[in-house]
Amino acid sequence: DKHNVKATFFVTVQEEKEDTKEIMKQVVDRGHSIGIHTYSHDYKKIYSSVENYLDDFNKISEYIFEATGVKSNIFRFPGGSVNSYNKGTYKEIISEMSRRGYVYYDWNACSDDAISAPSSNVIYKNSIRNMENLDRVILLFHDSLDRKTTVEALGDVITEFKNKGYEFSRITNDVKPITMPYRK
Repeated sequence: DKHNVKATFFVTVQEEKEDTKEIMKQVVDRGHSIGIHTYSHDYKKIYSSVENYLDDFNKISEYIFEATGVKSNIFRFPGGSVNSYNKGTYKEIISEMSRRGYVYYDWNACSDDAISAPSSNVIYKNSIRNMENLDRVILLFHDSLDRKTTVEALGDVITEFKNKGYEFSRITNDVKPITMPYRK
C-alpha cells in the first residue's frame, strides 16, 4: 500500500488461523489478485497423483471462494510447474488444469526468501540480480509471519525496480504466463 503497488498472492492454508479468511478478503478488497497455490503445501502428497493434486487444489479453490467471493482461475505450482516432486505427474496435471480453464504462472526471478532465513540485504540482492536481463519479470516472494526480512526488503526492491523503469501490476488471466521449460 505504501508504494501503491498491486501484487498477486498465490495462497495456501496449511494451518488455518482465525484470521486467514479475513486476510484473503483484504487482499482482494485492496485490489490485489488472489491465486491458488495449494491447501496443504504437502509436496509428496499432492504430487503423488493427479487425483491428489486435484483434491488439494479444489479444497483451496473453494476456501478462497468462501473467503473472498472470487473464483480464481490463476495458480502457481508449489516448487514451480516442473520440480523434483512432480516429475512423474506434471505433464498430466498441466494438461488437466489447462483443460479446466486454469492458467499457471511460474517465475523468472526469485528472492530466495524461502531458503533458510536470509537477511533483508540478501533478499534485496537476489531480487534485483537478473532485472537488467529481463523485459518482463514475475518475481517470487514468500509471505508468512516468519518472513520478517522479506517485508523489510520489499520497499527497497520496489524502489529499485521503479527506478529502472519497471511497472508493477497484478496477475490476471490476461497476463501472459512465464513458465518453466518441460524436461525431456
